[in-house]
Amino acid sequence: MHLILALDKNFERLAAVAVTSFLLHSSFESVIIVSPESDKFELLERIAHEFDILFVHQIIQETSSLHRLPKNIQPYFYCIEALDQTLPGRYLYVDADTLCVADVQQLAELILRSNTPIAVCSHGRPMPDRSLILGLESPFHYFNAGVLLFDSEYLKRYLSPRMVVEYYLNHQCLCRFREQCSLNTLLEGHVQFLPGQYNVLSWMRERNSNHQWHDLSVNSMAYCLPDIRQNMKIVHFSNGALPSNVPEGRRESMDHYWLLLEKGINQPAVLPNYSDLW
Repeated sequence: MHLILALDKNFERLAAVAVTSFLLHSSFESVIIVSPESDKFELLERIAHEFDILFVHQIIQETSSLHRLPKNIQPYFYCIEALDQTLPGRYLYVDADTLCVADVQQLAELILRSNTPIAVCSHGRPMPDRSLILGLESPFHYFNAGVLLFDSEYLKRYLSPRMVVEYYLNHQCLCRFREQCSLNTLLEGHVQFLPGQYNVLSWMRERNSNHQWHDLSVNSMAYCLPDIRQNMKIVHFSNGALPSNVPEGRRESMDHYWLLLEKGINQPAVLPNYSDLW
C-alpha cells in the first residue's frame, strides 16, 4: 500500500505532520507527493528517508485536464491527479490536514473489487441536499474525499481527471464542494464504505457533542459516534479546525498529539505513537 497526498509547496509542513503520523503507525511501500510544481519537497523527502520509505514526487503535467479550470479552483482538484496512478497497486490518498492515530494496516488487506475499486467514509450524517441535487441513491451515501483507498488499475475503468474536470465544468452550479461533489456523482454505485473511524471529521468530536448531528432524533447514524471516537484511526481536521486554531481549553488528545508532532517534525522517527501517550 502506498501513501499519497496532493498539495503545493505552501502546505508542505502541514503534510509533513500527516505523513509522519502515518509512518509512525503503519508500513507503506512509498510516500507519493503529487504537486503542480517542480520545487523540491525537502522536508517530506527527509521524513520518508528517516523511515526508510521510498519518496516519489509526481508533477502535474502541463497537458493535464486540470489546467482547463480557473487558477483559483485548481488546488481543490489536485487530488484527482493523485487518483490517476499509472502503476497497478493499492493507494491510500489522504488530505494534508489528516492525522493517523492508530495502525491502518487492515486497509492493505481490504478486498477492493473491480466494480467497487475505491473505499470511502460517509459524512456520518444525512446529506439530503447533496444527495437530491447530485442524484445519489441515499442521503447517507455522500462521502468525504479526504481519505480514499483505491486500486489504481480498477479505478481507471470509472474515473479519469478529464472526466472529473468535464463534469465539474458542465455542472458547476450543482457542485458546492467542487471536486468532492464531482467524485460523488461519477463514482455513484462504485464505492464501498469504510467505518467512520477512518475519517473522523471535526463535527464528530466530543467537544462538538452539542451539535444537532449528535442527536439521534435528527441523525440516525449518531449512535455510531461513541464507537468512532473510541476506535479512531484517522482524524480529519476538516473545516479549518487545525489544533493551532483551537483555543487551548477546547483541545482534545488528538489536538495535543498533532501539536507534539508539529513541534518535533525535524526528528520524526523518534516521535511517539499516539497510543504511547493516550
